[in-house]
This record gives sequence, structure tokens and C-alpha cells, in this order.
Amino acid sequence: MRRASLVLFVLVVLLLLYLLLPFGTGRAVVLGSDSRAGEAARSDTIMVAGGGGLLAVPRDTLVEIPGVGQDKVNAAFAIGGPELAVSTLETLTDLPIENYVVLDFGGVEEIVDALGGITIDVEEPIDTEQDGEFFSIPAGTRELTGDEALAYVRYRGGPTADIGRIGRQQRFLSALAAEISSPENLPRLPSTARVLWRNIETNMGPFEAARFAIRLTLSRGASNTELYPGAPQYINGISYWVPDTIAGQRVVEATVE
Repeated sequence: MRRASLVLFVLVVLLLLYLLLPFGTGRAVVLGSDSRAGEAARSDTIMVAGGGGLLAVPRDTLVEIPGVGQDKVNAAFAIGGPELAVSTLETLTDLPIENYVVLDFGGVEEIVDALGGITIDVEEPIDTEQDGEFFSIPAGTRELTGDEALAYVRYRGGPTADIGRIGRQQRFLSALAAEISSPENLPRLPSTARVLWRNIETNMGPFEAARFAIRLTLSRGASNTELYPGAPQYINGISYWVPDTIAGQRVVEATVE
């Protein structure tokens, strides 16, 4: 009886937040950080959320980093942390961005395990070795454990390499939102929220971060997700994603403006 009352209370709170909060306003940079090799952490996942949409930026995108010069967009995080990453993405999108959220990749495993697993549509078989452990994930709709989900979002193999990984990361975020918003997982939300908060760095306070998370979760079905357009190109022997800024501006307007 007490558990049913708790579930009902959480549902009422979510409904009130949905009705009262200004959804679709404000922008935030969402970064996934990975420093497994012991080097300065670079942002492997780079997205801008806002306006009801999500803009994914390939980590090898050639950009102008304020005060530094031209480099890959993920270098901004390694050089100047999330603040410089935000400034760099403001330059790329020509939009003001108020907030940032940095997710530790290692936290993906803990978050998924706190939810009891995550259901993802795996588009192609994945065979990969990560941190000395081998993972084989067949194609199809799969219930992944935390370590399998981490291998899934880190995987860069296949013909599309980094671009394919961006698609997997987007599917993971959508699946994560589906799990969090599932009535079956409502009793797990308090512990999941604590795990999530331990594994993120943000300039938002707890209430503001919760509001942002609720906006993303409740708008997941209607949100427009796009990749910043461009093309792979080698420059001085280094692989870049060279952005098409004209087409990119149209994508920015359609997603996060």
C-alpha cells in the first residue's frame, strides 16, 4: 500500500512539473567524458539540447576554439573543461548556451544497473574488447546490463565508425529516457537519481538539473535529433569532420534555436 502511494505521489509530481515548467526553453551542452587511457579527458559525446531538439556534433569536427585556434571540437574540453567546450559550441551554432552537463562514461554502467537493465534496439552485431573484457551483442531488441550498455555506447567499429557511434549514443539516451519514464521503474527513481548525480558534473543546481532531465524525458517522443552536417576529410594526415556551416545553420534552427 505504501509503495502504491509512493508511485502515485511521483506520478502526480511529474504531471505537475510537466504542466508548470517552461519546457523547450534554455539550452545545455551534454558531454560524455572518457579518460580510460590516462590522458586528459576528451569529450567523446557532444550534444546541444534545447528548443525541444537535440543536436549531435561529431567529436572530430573541425572548429574554431576561442583563444586557441582551429582544432577538433573535443579538444576544447581537454584544454579548458566544460566552460571552453560551451564557448566553442556557441561559436559553432551562433547561439547562447547557458548550461552544461558532463557524464562520466564509467557512470553509464552504474546508472543502467541501478535501473535493472536497459532495452535497446541493437542495429548490428557488436563484437568488441574493452578494458580487457570481450563483449558480443547480437543484433535485435536486447536487454543490456550496465557493462554491456557501456560497451555499446563506446563501440566505434563498423563501416560508419564515429558517426555510427553517435547514432548508438542517441539511441541509448532515448532508451534511457524510456526506462526512466516507465511506470515499472518509478520505485527505482530515487536510487537512480542518486547514482546519476554522482556521475555528472554540471553548473546547474539539483532542482534545475532535475527540471532539465524531466524536459528531456517527457519530450523524447517529439524531440528532433540531428547530426551537424559535414564530411570526413584528412588534413595534414589528421582525420577531421569538416562542417558544412551553411547546412549546419539550417539544422541548428530546426533543432535547438
